[in-house]
Amino acid sequence: MKTSRVLLLSGLVSLLTPGLAWAEEPVPATRQAGAQKARVLFADYKTVDPTTAREAELLAGARCPESGIVAFSVSGNGHVSEGGLVLLSYATTHTQEGGGWGSRGGTFVAPCTGLYFFNVSFVKDAYHYGASANDVFVHVLKNGTAKGRAMSGQGHVDRDTGAYSVTLFLEKGDYVQTFAASDGNLKRHLLEYNFTGHLVKQAAHGL
Repeated sequence: MKTSRVLLLSGLVSLLTPGLAWAEEPVPATRQAGAQKARVLFADYKTVDPTTAREAELLAGARCPESGIVAFSVSGNGHVSEGGLVLLSYATTHTQEGGGWGSRGGTFVAPCTGLYFFNVSFVKDAYHYGASANDVFVHVLKNGTAKGRAMSGQGHVDRDTGAYSVTLFLEKGDYVQTFAASDGNLKRHLLEYNFTGHLVKQAAHGL
């Protein structure tokens, strides 16, 4: 009888041990490094674009537009920069409905709480200005925290493109901005770049 109990307990331990070991297994260093690398922060997001950000805040108004329409579509060209993250500004405004976008700036301030859709695209140009043909990025940041990026990878051609779309839940007054960056902080040239966003669905408590 004792022998049967010992065998039974040994069998249970052998079945449970792999599961317990899996639960306690640490996250691989490569996965940890990847998660940290993907996290981009820009602490001064409220002051990097003071004039147009303030305009965007004013345009956001006291409440959501009665029409329920919030949308913007803007574009820029000839951006050259190097080093760390640099805020992109957009000289041309194609659409501005419902407030929240400051003309010729680079900041969208949510005029109401809800679900928003954003898209960014760009053309990397390594032909002019001695710009890099390495990886170039345009990061989408919400309140200074990265929410994804468009990427134009390293290649053997002078021009390449990158694009990225994301859906974000925003509280009224949240900031959404785009920042240029590059592998090794090398000089980058964005020949053309575009930024579009619109309110998909207003939250009930944001009325």
